[in-house]
Amino acid sequence: MTTLFDLRSILLVGACTTTLGAITFMALGRLYRPAHAAMNRYALALTAMAFGQALLALRSSVPDWWSYVGANIMISAGVVLTADATRRLFGRRQPAWSAPALIAGLAAFWVWLGIEPGNLTQRILATSAVHGLGAAIAAHAVRRSPEYGRQPYVRTLATFFVGYAVVHLLRGAATALDVPPASHSMFEPHPGHTGFGLLFVLSPIALAMIVQMMLHARISGELHRRATTDELTGLHSRRHFFELSRELLRRRTDSGAVHHLLMIDLDHFKSVNDRFGHSVGDRALRHAARVLKVALQNTGLLGRYGGEEFCALIGSPSESHADHTIDALRRALENAPLHAGRVTIRLTASIGVVPVRDADSLERVLVHADHCVYRAKTEGRNRIVRFGEMLAEPVV
Repeated sequence: MTTLFDLRSILLVGACTTTLGAITFMALGRLYRPAHAAMNRYALALTAMAFGQALLALRSSVPDWWSYVGANIMISAGVVLTADATRRLFGRRQPAWSAPALIAGLAAFWVWLGIEPGNLTQRILATSAVHGLGAAIAAHAVRRSPEYGRQPYVRTLATFFVGYAVVHLLRGAATALDVPPASHSMFEPHPGHTGFGLLFVLSPIALAMIVQMMLHARISGELHRRATTDELTGLHSRRHFFELSRELLRRRTDSGAVHHLLMIDLDHFKSVNDRFGHSVGDRALRHAARVLKVALQNTGLLGRYGGEEFCALIGSPSESHADHTIDALRRALENAPLHAGRVTIRLTASIGVVPVRDADSLERVLVHADHCVYRAKTEGRNRIVRFGEMLAEPVV
């Protein structure tokens, strides 16, 4: 009598849940277009596995070639496609022919091995090797990803593949050593076979759930990055810059530190766009952002205010140290021309500087900084104007 934990029932249920996993991957491919190719591979992999599980469950009800050779071919194809999909998900491409060629080779091997009862040990060893190696390749691709150290779900995915590989390799080792029940047919009644069958059929849906959570975390991260980062320069966006500035000013604990808000306006930038085109103008903005960021180092925040204007909030132990940092920014830009083909573009900036007392005064300070920039523009450019005093002589 068939029970709830009869292996055939488990495999049939697993075929259904694996199919749901395939549908989940197809939906994820539409939701997140950058991973569309990887999600389609995952969907195809789980479809093949579901078909293979169904053939296994119907053993003795369908021809042996289908339930032995056909099932092993479909499940092996699913393993190969899963490894390929995982590599694609983390940006590691391989030749388009490699996965089909490997599947064809495995199919030929399973046909050669046939359905002879005496080949049971070889079939188990081959199955363990295919699953273990495929999972190991996938785990390696995940662990080499830059996301591995930053996103918990990526580490969970790597752990999943490592665990899956270990289980299959242990089964292969037990079979080689003729340790029951691993060395016996999986349909022989035994709690060990039931447990392995449950692991086997639950793994695809577990994979789908982990990848889904990982993609949701990736999408959330990208949305946050787009909301807080200027797309062209990679600096903080205007809104995020002021949010961070307020947070920094509210939690500062060093009463001796002085903070200044800087408005940095590139000089004659319209002429760069007019003479060389907007593509070169965009390169100039990215170049200026990189130079200012390197010059600022870890002494403050830097963001793009809009157009050719940047904002910075710097913290210094003294006014003299602040003066040195601010003039270093101006000189760094002046001394780092942009080379665009045969053209050399020298960038300079007019900088307005206003001391900041607290977070609530930022809007008022911003108006003063803008006035300082205007004054620097009218009195020579490539200079620093501090609220109430000059810090640099005009550059002619």
